[in-house]
Amino acid sequence: MGIPLAFLAWWLFPLVLTANLNVAPAAKITLENAIRDTLAKAMWSALTLWGAYLLWRNLQAISLVAENGAKTLAMAERTAFFAAQAGETERYAGAMRLLGSPQIEVRLGGIYALERLARESRADHGPIMEVLAATFRAQSAWIEGETVPARLTADLQAILTVLGRRHAAFDPSEGHIDLHGCSLARGYLPNAHLAGAFLYESNLEGAILQNANLRGAWLWKANLRGATLDGAHLEGADLTGVAGLLAEQLENAHYDATTKFPDYLRGELFDATSGGARISPRKIAEPASVDLNGEAENLKLPTMRA
Repeated sequence: MGIPLAFLAWWLFPLVLTANLNVAPAAKITLENAIRDTLAKAMWSALTLWGAYLLWRNLQAISLVAENGAKTLAMAERTAFFAAQAGETERYAGAMRLLGSPQIEVRLGGIYALERLARESRADHGPIMEVLAATFRAQSAWIEGETVPARLTADLQAILTVLGRRHAAFDPSEGHIDLHGCSLARGYLPNAHLAGAFLYESNLEGAILQNANLRGAWLWKANLRGATLDGAHLEGADLTGVAGLLAEQLENAHYDATTKFPDYLRGELFDATSGGARISPRKIAEPASVDLNGEAENLKLPTMRA
């Protein structure tokens, strides 16, 4: 309806303006057409401005919708983040409650729940390993002269297993697995990641450390009587003052000039006449990837027999 009326006004308005003019008909028609042309341009400009206004309003509305959408998305992300954090905190708290249970089966569940959390969260990995190591220290302190048990309790062995197979890439740069002053006697730790670990003044009698990574480990004054060290990497480890360690235990171990041995062993392991070289040097292999299939036949297994 609006367009026909606008067209009618555009056509009749020049006729009204020129109705009382005393001019020739041809000049009158020319004037009317000029007026119509001006009106058309004015109407076109008005339509353009109106369209621009409507476009601006639409853009404003779209911008407002986008802004509200972004705020909603950000709020949803924050809500999801805090919900995830709350969920992880609850899982951690639940695992800690299990770890403190008097029932060994429940404690085992807590240990493996903490291991799963540590594998899922790099930020929680370090604290969880510290909690497990502290739990082990509290429950397995070494009192020199006490009778060595046939094997560790299941929960203590589980802690050692989790510490030994942890995702070492998540370890904090300044972190160390701290098991000093503990009784790890008869512990089962083949292929364990214990580089730089604090094992000083600990009892490792009869422990199976086959293929373990003990590079840079602190083992001074530890008891290594009967420990299995086949394939273990001891480069840079400190074994000064250890008790019970025999040269035979090191026949298949990896060590070099950076390994600190007690004085009674250095003469057997190194040739003083050749500047401290190993008597029977062997190729030092990397422990990063161990062929479990190829070494399964030689892997030492825990036993309660002497």
